[in-house]
Amino acid sequence: MAARKQAKKSAKKSAHRASTNGTPKRASRKGNGIGQAPPGFFLINMIPQSLSGETGQDSEPHLTVNPANPNMIIGTAFSPNPGGGALGPVYKSINGGTTWTVNAIVPSQPGSAIGTGDITTSFNRTGTKLYGGILRAGTGALTFLRTNVPAFPPMTVLNPPGRPNADQPFTHATTVPAGPGAGQDRVYIGDNDFAAPGGKTQTVDESLNAGIGPPTAFNSVREEKRPTVGQDGPQCRPVAHPDGTVYAAFYGWRAMTGNFAANTLVITSADVVVVRDDKWGTGGFLNLKEPPAPLGDGLAGVRVIKGISFPFMRNGTAPTGQQRIGGTISIAVDPNNSNNVFLAFGAKGPGSFLTIHVRRSTNRGATWSNDLLAVPNATNAALAINSAGVVGLLYQQVVGLGAGQRWVTHLQRSGNGGVTWTDLILATVPATTPVKTFDPYIGDYDHLVAVGPRFYGIFSANNTPNMANFPNGVVYQRNANFTTQTLLNVNKSSPVAPSIDPFFFKL
Repeated sequence: MAARKQAKKSAKKSAHRASTNGTPKRASRKGNGIGQAPPGFFLINMIPQSLSGETGQDSEPHLTVNPANPNMIIGTAFSPNPGGGALGPVYKSINGGTTWTVNAIVPSQPGSAIGTGDITTSFNRTGTKLYGGILRAGTGALTFLRTNVPAFPPMTVLNPPGRPNADQPFTHATTVPAGPGAGQDRVYIGDNDFAAPGGKTQTVDESLNAGIGPPTAFNSVREEKRPTVGQDGPQCRPVAHPDGTVYAAFYGWRAMTGNFAANTLVITSADVVVVRDDKWGTGGFLNLKEPPAPLGDGLAGVRVIKGISFPFMRNGTAPTGQQRIGGTISIAVDPNNSNNVFLAFGAKGPGSFLTIHVRRSTNRGATWSNDLLAVPNATNAALAINSAGVVGLLYQQVVGLGAGQRWVTHLQRSGNGGVTWTDLILATVPATTPVKTFDPYIGDYDHLVAVGPRFYGIFSANNTPNMANFPNGVVYQRNANFTTQTLLNVNKSSPVAPSIDPFFFKL
């Protein structure tokens, strides 16, 4: 059994055709039902007007917002370079997400149908650098990247020529605000590194001064301390607090049955593990340990829950809304108090292929609450906490059966530590159309961030221009007729088939 990165290499997508931006088309924004939009809510289809003819499966989106200038936002997805060439694109906004352009700055391979393999990006805290981690198109090499802001020249490879046999890099960058190392950029890229000894593959690749080089020194910190079945799950999610506390969360795989290639693999026993380092990652993430037996095993990394199970799919199926399922993890730390941490993870439940569970720790991860929220048949959990201490949870849920099956994208928010939640429906779209062209259908993750009091997020979904699919309003840049519920080509008359697009929102 191998990582999912092999499946992504064979992805096929139709090419975009241009790269300039058009004028957004505003549809009705009147809220209704359970998720009536709060003031300041904004949702937009990110495909520019000049790419109105594209029909790609632009899945697996990610987002970063410049902390020093929240009008500057970078989004990513599986999108080819509309002009061809050896660079993959990012989506860029310089007006707070109101409009988006496509900029080709990511090292890629000429003719790549998806621009790049897995990609995540992050601004540093001062907003002067953009960092990224990718699985490079063509080679699949784990590659760490950097570019200068606001010019955004093509991204520089920090670890040439990259590293083979890794999966799902997840990038988090920040800058030391004061004290020792002040001004240095800290970059943490969680990944599943199959070169790790003993099958303990969960890794955070960290650079404690990433603004210099290349080559730039990255240290591979092996987070897993317990035996595995030969590897851990692909998800490793790091997050840092300005006081130097760094957390990471991952799945430790302990037992499994079935076969990945045959799409029958089931992780029959997995632990959800949280690790912590109190000095910017310099201590090897050893500060959070379980108590000795019989209460624990004394090893670094607290097992928030043990022995859970879930399918780990190569290919999505009809019951899962064409989306492959393989767990989901997210962790967020309160910007006002690094003791307070929220964790979301997925596990199989009764009648549910994957249930998202949300828990909280108020003592730096030592102990955890029971479930604060449980969402059945859902995936792509993404947590963030704003400056007012409000926690947000973005996720995507399958509802209904057969032709009536839908993907419903939610943003849940709680201002009282998870006691009560307010649900906002961002989109409710058909899950059976369009038919997927590769896996993952909508992506193995989406993303949510908070800058000050505002939440910013990104997800991928069916792009049919139907207001019933967006109960709290939406804006389209690409040409669309909401009356006939038809996408239109750049000529504004020829119909275009529905596909999967990235959507940005803020509130």
